[in-house]
Amino acid sequence: MAGRGRRYKGPWLVRIREHEISCALCGGSLFWDREVQLNTAGMSLMNLDWANASALGLQCAECSRLELFADSNQARFSAPEEEP
Repeated sequence: MAGRGRRYKGPWLVRIREHEISCALCGGSLFWDREVQLNTAGMSLMNLDWANASALGLQCAECSRLELFADSNQARFSAPEEEP
């Protein structure tokens, strides 16, 4: 993911374009990131799940709520002690 340092492993402060992300459930500001596969029934039926699109998943470090973003190139990550 773009903008992440090599030594710090997360959780991250995240900015999507100019918007600082906070959890809609608990208000937390730190997130773990992961790639999430967007499976479809047709591709699963043909055993082609690998060909489905993926999204950026941000999991709140406080409550585990998961948010999905289709364009991961918009995301900017920073360590909590850095400015996002």
